Amino acid sequence: MKKGMLQTATLAALLLAASPSSADWLVTRSGGRVETKGSWQVKGKLVVFTQAGGALASLRLADVDLPASDQATAEAKEAKVQQDDAAVTPEPPRKKLAVLTDDTLVHTKKPPAPAAVPADDAAGDKDRKDKADRKDQPAKPVGPVSVASWKRGDNPGGKGIEIQGVLQNNSDRIAGNAGVEVQLYNEAGERVGTALGILSLPSIQPKGTADFRAIFPGVFAFAQVKFETRGVALDLSPRDKRPEDDNPQP
Repeated sequence: MKKGMLQTATLAALLLAASPSSADWLVTRSGGRVETKGSWQVKGKLVVFTQAGGALASLRLADVDLPASDQATAEAKEAKVQQDDAAVTPEPPRKKLAVLTDDTLVHTKKPPAPAAVPADDAAGDKDRKDKADRKDQPAKPVGPVSVASWKRGDNPGGKGIEIQGVLQNNSDRIAGNAGVEVQLYNEAGERVGTALGILSLPSIQPKGTADFRAIFPGVFAFAQVKFETRGVALDLSPRDKRPEDDNPQP
């Protein structure tokens, strides 16, 4: 009785000592599994093997199912091979290098050389450009009143700049309520100042002019100037004489 209990305890200890690593396996007739380090050997009525921890051990041959042990060992080795194959990362395929030849290159055509401009036309274009770049170039007349000319001046006291100019009445009538708004812009196109022009005359005679000045305190530089003019052509001619004027009613 004591001998059977000892064998059962030994078998239980061997089962607890099994580790999950891949090795040979012994399968007992009671359904237990024992992992061995290396292959096991049958010696007489014993199956001798080395435990996974390295200790030498044995089981009774009558307690071991040898065919099942062979099958379990083969399955464990096959599973280990599949696990190792899955762990290997396949090398990505190398990209093929493109071979450039003269046939595969895209040939671009050079743009044709600009046609020669006659000397007279070139001189005329330069003259027109110079006039367009001049800051005192009169603005194109729009409505009865327009800016005939302008220039930059310094604000007294050095606190900014001012724009001085001349308003032109383009009509044959007196321009009343004449005025101009001056707008200054920087190189980025942003407005840096706006001011109303101060006129020297309240109205402008037909085909006449009036001086103006717009003051910009705190502004010292600009790249572009714009004008918005206003004015009303007044009709001051006497009204036509009517017949009832000669025959007043009693």
